[in-house]
Amino acid sequence: MQFAGIGIEAVVGSRALGRAEETVASLRQRWPGRDLPLTPGENQAAAAADLVVVATPWDGVLATVAPLEETLRGKVVVSMANALTRLGREMVPLLPPTGSITVAVARALPGSRVVGAFHHMPAGPWSDLDHPMDADVMVCSDDRAAQDEVVALVDRLPGLRGVATGGLGSALAIEALTPALLEVNRRYKTHAAIRLTGLPGGDS
Repeated sequence: MQFAGIGIEAVVGSRALGRAEETVASLRQRWPGRDLPLTPGENQAAAAADLVVVATPWDGVLATVAPLEETLRGKVVVSMANALTRLGREMVPLLPPTGSITVAVARALPGSRVVGAFHHMPAGPWSDLDHPMDADVMVCSDDRAAQDEVVALVDRLPGLRGVATGGLGSALAIEALTPALLEVNRRYKTHAAIRLTGLPGGDS
């Protein structure tokens, strides 16, 4: 939805067209004053976009992308899932066999240009188009050009800054940090996000 908020045409995909239509209708109802360029479609239609963001829960990511391998060939595919579970009152990271969900997506889509990004964005505040978040988005990929493309896209979103954080080997550390941020937010009853200091052109 953030992309639609800055005028980028976006297809909201789902396994069932009806569910995608309900999601788009809900978003337009929530933001009646904005002409959001959103189109509902089945996953196959969404996968035909120039850039694809996989935003399903982590345990459904591979089942979602695997049938779309051919459609996604050659495309930039952004994975934002984190493997985590609840242990008592806390959320804790899980270690997938591949080391991270982003790497698992890359292995499932060998012909795609897989990028990891948006792992640490709190869902509630990030979906509020009227109150942009102040945060950095760590972007990792083995494809430098795809990484640069996603960093540039993040930079277009209000309040956000894209930061290149190396290859897919960084995905494990990035994804595993998410439960710690969730605990910070739970304990302090806030919506903390990542902001890196000391970068060229940065505030600190």
